[in-house]
Amino acid sequence: MQQSQLEDYKRWFTGFAAGFYADGDDFLNENIRLKECHTHRVCKQMRDLAAALEMARPDAILAEAIALFHDVGRFPQFQRHRTYKDQISENHCLLALTVLDEHRLLENLPADERAIIKQAVEFHGAKELPALDDRSLHFSKMIRDTDKLDIFDLLVTNYRILADTPEKFKWEIEFPNTPECNPAIIEALLNNTLIDYRLIRTINDAKLLQLGWVFDVYFGHTLKQIRDRGYLQAIISFLPNTSQLRPVTDHILAYVQNRIQM
Repeated sequence: MQQSQLEDYKRWFTGFAAGFYADGDDFLNENIRLKECHTHRVCKQMRDLAAALEMARPDAILAEAIALFHDVGRFPQFQRHRTYKDQISENHCLLALTVLDEHRLLENLPADERAIIKQAVEFHGAKELPALDDRSLHFSKMIRDTDKLDIFDLLVTNYRILADTPEKFKWEIEFPNTPECNPAIIEALLNNTLIDYRLIRTINDAKLLQLGWVFDVYFGHTLKQIRDRGYLQAIISFLPNTSQLRPVTDHILAYVQNRIQM
């Protein structure tokens, strides 16, 4: 992919996102802005990861295009359903593919680049990646890592609001903010296993699940960023400091440290 093509895509994205804002609808506008800003940050994370991996320039540009497109399905999703919950609306990854097709954004790209972009976008939100060819798998891992990195930042910011000024907390809450933690989640984390969302019963369970995302981070660069920015320690600080949870949080921190040192 050429830099000029990426610049065209960026101009398209600006206009695309702008079309979802509505006069007088603060709730809609705030949520559209959330995803627009998220996309720009993920693009920055992707540039940094591509540089850390010393990727060839055309591949780095392709990776940034994937970051630019990965959440384009979120905009029609929220406009139609006023929620970002895929379970009660639509799969935002599949919606993104529809947006790419409807706007004929990829038609001038080589077939291999079109396939890489579509697979990375389709599977960036999956619990686990399916079997893909090595090149597609690499780019899919990159978008999953960079997306998680920004989501960690958003989580920490919003957990701090929930703890300090809950009346200003604006995210949808689907679980009770009670101290309980599901023992099945604790056992899974101690075994380095990704958590099934169906096990979540409380916000603390959700925090544990998010700490467990480190088992699904592919690149040492990303893990180092997660550690150095203090995201794990921050989420841990919002969990009960109990004998039940300390072995789990210690295990996660040790896992990250060992991975970084490998």
